Amino acid sequence: MSPRGPRAVEVVLSVEERAELSRWVDGAVSARVAERARIILACADGASNASVAADYGVSRETVRKWRSRPALPR
Repeated sequence: MSPRGPRAVEVVLSVEERAELSRWVDGAVSARVAERARIILACADGASNASVAADYGVSRETVRKWRSRPALPR
């Protein structure tokens, strides 16, 4: 069986980025930004868009969007 769509963008985080995103998840930012941080961390841990979407109750498009952007604003 061939893949159903394009391959997901691999998310690679530095130690510093992972620490900052974890701080956001722990409440250092608004709930909306914390949700984005959780999505990015799950993607960095190798989870698929479908599984992240199901785990966090968001659409696959939402996961795809955050997977494709830089983890932290530059």
